[in-house]
This record gives sequence, structure tokens and C-alpha cells, in this order.
Amino acid sequence: MYPSMFAFEGLNYRQFRSKYLTPAFNRSFFPQTDALVHGRTRSVIPLVQTFPLNNPAANAGKIMLLLDSSYIVDLLSQQIEGASPTVYVTDSKGAVITYSGDPAFILGDGYADGQHRVSIEGQEYVLSALSSNASGLRFFSLLSLKQINAMLNPMWPVLVILSIGMFLLLSFFAVYMLARSNRHWTELLGLVDVSGKPLPYEQAVGYIKNIVEEDRSKVRQAGGTPFITDTFFRRLIHGKMLGTAEIQAMLKQVQKDIDLNSPNTFQMVHIAIHDVQDFLSSDRLEDIDFTRIAAQKQAMRAFGQQYYLYMDFSFSIWIMLWHGDGRFLDTQIDQFYKEFIQVSPCITSMAVSSAKHSLDEIFSATNECSEVQQSLLSEKQVEIMRRYTELSLKREPYHYSLDMERKLSVAVMKGERQALEEILRTIEQDNFVARNLGPEEHANLMKVLYATAIKLSQSLRLTLHQSVFESYAEVKQFFLSQALAINRAKSDKDEVLVQRIIGYIHDHYADPGLNLSNMAGDFGLKESFLYHFMQTRMETSFAQYLEAYRLERALALFAEKQMTISEITSFCGYSNAQTFRRAFQKRYGMLPSDYQKTVLYQKK
Repeated sequence: MYPSMFAFEGLNYRQFRSKYLTPAFNRSFFPQTDALVHGRTRSVIPLVQTFPLNNPAANAGKIMLLLDSSYIVDLLSQQIEGASPTVYVTDSKGAVITYSGDPAFILGDGYADGQHRVSIEGQEYVLSALSSNASGLRFFSLLSLKQINAMLNPMWPVLVILSIGMFLLLSFFAVYMLARSNRHWTELLGLVDVSGKPLPYEQAVGYIKNIVEEDRSKVRQAGGTPFITDTFFRRLIHGKMLGTAEIQAMLKQVQKDIDLNSPNTFQMVHIAIHDVQDFLSSDRLEDIDFTRIAAQKQAMRAFGQQYYLYMDFSFSIWIMLWHGDGRFLDTQIDQFYKEFIQVSPCITSMAVSSAKHSLDEIFSATNECSEVQQSLLSEKQVEIMRRYTELSLKREPYHYSLDMERKLSVAVMKGERQALEEILRTIEQDNFVARNLGPEEHANLMKVLYATAIKLSQSLRLTLHQSVFESYAEVKQFFLSQALAINRAKSDKDEVLVQRIIGYIHDHYADPGLNLSNMAGDFGLKESFLYHFMQTRMETSFAQYLEAYRLERALALFAEKQMTISEITSFCGYSNAQTFRRAFQKRYGMLPSDYQKTVLYQKK
């Protein structure tokens, strides 16, 4: 995703990725540009390094450093006493990274290291050049010979040359120190240790851990929570977690000294804000944020370090709690809501899950909160706290396991009708064939399936218009319709890309250098993705489709215009006539010259 902490002016996400992240390279400096960093416009020099660390050529990912160009430009703009040089920096391909002085005097990088006497518009200049093997950059300084000769001091030319050399060395050192401002980053980016030897991967892993921990510590000191913790919690409440290992990792991020081997009671709290739309439409967003802050402060007072709070995209507040004493936790939950309701400016209701005594049971806690909130909504109850145990649901003898719920949700979200029909048949077999459910058990099964529907709608960011299911036929119809809608949306998206590929090839087929890599770069997509997409969706490869279209155009040109074979070869994007003849004969069983004669004979 496009980084939220900075944004390059004038570039959308696709353009940003195509320019900085898609091209294949191990390390590259990019020309100076303006970027919005933490809300402020800054002039920066992007430095991008390819990952993985042990094989940068694989181009599996990239890390970007934004170098503050003002520091370098300040150095470049410092005038040698008595003179006004033009100074510029280029990369290994000659692209200007940054400069100071008159841009009209930037002469490119076609000069070897050292000093050169050059003539520009009848005036003589001294051009000094210096290269850096470490950074791949080249530094240039252009000084008027007229200024040098105007100096009375006979040693001035020598001093000027020495000053220019020292200035270029200082400029190189500035860039080098910016790149090495953090020793860990330097060794990661350079993949070498201080002696120049390849950096062992195990050592690189250690640096990664140090960097990440330093970043997390800064976030915690600022009163926030590490991004990875928020991600874990989002996965939990939206049913994306694959196992208890993720919950363990999340809890250890929140409370480092937590003992997961000791008995703990876990509970989930869900606070719904009922008048959120009123606040969104009346510029009273501060009230929503204050509600979150109030919940955070009260949770800290009631539960100490043994809680985690998160506000989701619907402005609901989720709190996960844990403690060694379940009765103490119940008491503190009551106290928390009593104090919270007195300070919150919003109309709220709070759902509390049943007590969970193992990590495996936590997955069902969000469903329980959803069921409680649904019951409060149906009863139009607000400013109230209700526990799941108060619903008095008897969960047996119907059979609807966590594994069933996961399979059901995954099948719907992937639009896989066959897999969805299979899990729906399994639920039906287990509950309506193998069991004889009574009215109460049947109603309970419908409620938990409806809780799954709520959870699924939240994951898909859809408004749930369906009321509580009354029959299993309604259940099947709902989930099958959702899967069908997702499948259609996916098919429509694929069709758009298919037409885009066809249009691109039709527009560029005359270019002899056209290949899949060009198209992937222009689309801002991975080359491997487009290759497999064409194989599976279009049942052809890029080369095959391009060859077929070029030959079809050749046939049309033979029939429509009196063009030579050489002209048609060039017009259809073939680099030479031999390649065209070979492809034409392979496809149509005759040489282009024979086909041309046939066409001319038919016209006569």
C-alpha cells in the first residue's frame, strides 16, 4: 500500500510503485523530488534498496530511504571564496540527482575523473569530476577560467583545483554519511561488514530485530501501539487468524512479561456507538475520539496492563482482557462500564463475551459479542451492558464448530461456490439428518449462523440487510448469494484486465522491443502475475498472443495495401524479414511472398 507517512507530490499509488518499486535493480538513487513527509513538504533524494538481503537480484521487495536533500544542497551551494561554481551529482547512468548553481551548465557525465578544460559559448571553464564506487554517484564542479585568471594570487589556480577537489570529497562524504547515519541500516543496505566482507544473513536478522524493536519502543513511548499489534487484533476480530500462535504473539507485544502457561481468564468487550452517524455529519468527530480516549483511560485504571483496546472501521471499540482471577475480571468489567458511561458523550451499548480459559476459545468471543449487540439492537436497547451468559443460549446439541465457520467464511470470501456448497451440506447433514433439533436448538443454530453473517459482512465492509435467519434455506440462500456476488465482481475485474491487455498489445504491437516486462511496468503489476493471468484467463501467453496479432495484421495489410514485404515486416513490429518469414510460414504454411502473389492474382 502507499505509505501513509509520506507521499510524493503528483504521484498516485500506481505511478509511485511503477517508478520506484517495480524496476529491477539492487540499489538506486533517484533524482531530487518534493515529498509530503508527516504533513510537511520536504525536498528529498530517494534511495531504494532491493531485498531479500541474501539475494538482492531476486527483486522480491524494496526498502526506501528519504535522504534530506537540503543538507547536500547546502553543501553544494557553498561558494568557493571569490568564485561561483556550478556543482551537480549524477548516478551511474548520468541522471542528475541534485545540483547547485546554473542548470544550463550541467554538462552530463561524459568526462573521466579529474580536471578538464571545456569551452561553453566561447568561454573557458575548468570541469572537475570525482566518482564514488561505494555509492555509484559522480560529483562534478564547473568553474569559469575567467574567474580564475582574474585572481591576482598566482597560486589561485592551484588553490582553486585543490578547493574543488576537497569540496567534491566533502560532498561525497555528506552523502556517504547520510546513507550510513545508522550503522544497522548501512550494513543491511550494503550487505557488507566494516571490512567489506559479505554480511552473514544471521547477522542481518539480528539487525532487523534491533531496528524493529527500536521502532516499537518509540511508538510505545509516544503512547501508541506497534502497527503489528493492531494488525494481529484486526485479524482476530475479523476472523482472519489461523491459530493460537498469532494470539500468543499479539499478547506478548502488549505485555512482555505475560505468562501464557499459567491459568488465565480471557474476555472480549465490544462497545458500539449508536449515534456515530450524527457525529460524522455534524463535524463532532472530537466526541468520537474522546469516547475512545475515555475508554482507554478507564481501561487502564480498571485492568492495568492486562488489556488491549482497538477502534475498528465502524468506530466500534473492542477490548480484549485477561487476568488470572476470573471473578476479579468480572468485577472490574462492571466498574469499567459504570465509570465509562458517565463520561462518554456518545450513546453506547457494551457487549461482554463469556469467560474463556484457553487461547483456543478466544476465537468465538467476537461472535458472542456480535450476538449480544444484535440482541440489544433488536430490542432497541442502548446505554446498557449485557453479558453473553445473559442470553441463556444452549449451544448444544447442534453442531457448528469453529472450523466449520472458518471454512464457510473462506469459501464465501473467495467466491468458491463448490467449496461453499460442500460445507453447507456438511452443516445440514450434521444438524438436520444426524440430529433431531428441537425448536430451541434450531433457533440457537440460526443465531450463531447469523453471527457468522454479521462477521462476514464486517470483513467485506457491507451493510447487512438480512434479519436473523428463521430457516436453513435462508442460510443457504444468503451465503450462496454473497459468494455469487463476489465471484461476479472478481470476473468483472478480470475481464477489465483482459481488455486492457488486448488494447495494450493492439496499440504497441508495431514496437519491435515490446515484451511482457514493458507491459507489466506500464501497468504497475508484477510480470509473473501477468504471465499467469494470461495463461489462466486468456489461455495463451503474451508471446503467443502478440505473434498471432502481428501475423493477423500482416494478412490484413497484404489485402488492404500495396506494401512490400520489408515494409510489412517493419510495420508489424518484426526486427528483420527472416524472423517474419519464419513465423508466417509456420502459421500459414506458405512464405509471405507466395501469399502476396496469391492476393495480387485474386485482385487481378
